Amino acid sequence: MIIYYIFYEIFQDFFRFFKFWYQEAIKFIFDEFVKNFLFIEKNFSIRLNLKHFFKPLYGIRSIEAYFYAIPLRIILISISLFLHFFNTLVFLIIFLIWIIFPILSIFIFKFI
Repeated sequence: MIIYYIFYEIFQDFFRFFKFWYQEAIKFIFDEFVKNFLFIEKNFSIRLNLKHFFKPLYGIRSIEAYFYAIPLRIILISISLFLHFFNTLVFLIIFLIWIIFPILSIFIFKFI
């Protein structure tokens, strides 16, 4: 029983670290990614702009409104796509750094 307790005390922090590092923190990073994705979608709304692409803005039925609506929607869709791409890129970089960092730290401290 005492051997079990010694091993438990030694490895408890080790396993708790891996549970935090690879489970809880990755869940937090993914939740932040989803929050950013929904924030971008709420403010720029690709689907809504594509659905109403050839309709005038704010229901104003004039020729000027039609001419303003299409370029403005193209700009909004472009900004939204760029922000989604940037959000995904940042998420992947943070995710890969987070996954690889413990392995890199072992190699760094091994050579010091």
